[in-house]
Amino acid sequence: MKSWRLPAREAESPADRVRRDGCWRCVLAASILGLTAAANAACPPAAADGTVLKSGDLVLAYRPLLKGKPDRIPMAQHFALEVQLCDQGGISAARLHKADATMPEHRHGINYRPAITALGGGRFRVEGMMLHMAGHWRLSFEVQAGGQTIPLAHDVQID
Repeated sequence: MKSWRLPAREAESPADRVRRDGCWRCVLAASILGLTAAANAACPPAAADGTVLKSGDLVLAYRPLLKGKPDRIPMAQHFALEVQLCDQGGISAARLHKADATMPEHRHGINYRPAITALGGGRFRVEGMMLHMAGHWRLSFEVQAGGQTIPLAHDVQID
């Protein structure tokens, strides 16, 4: 008597085949991303890692993620920041809690609330920053480490 059952491969849905055959691609991509994150997590940060701020043992390095002019924060355009946290032991277990910007002379801040994403290895991405007018701005960061909040700030001029 002939069986009407399909062989196992023919009975699979296209999604099943992607999960079975594509898994090695997922593992490869995750490995590459992990190596890239580890390569970018330089502690202590160097000048090439961006602006370096220190408070006690904590070191925070940030750099704008922009096309074209990597060191110049644009006026009235959204931009992102890459932030690296380090301490005496290397990569810090601290967490970037808040990123903001204010104009001290004008007594106002930015019009958007930035989103912070942990990337692993003490690295964070801050998205949704926009310095909407020219002038003196203060970028401020709050880092949570060991049950305390550590404020760090850096002044920038936007033209």
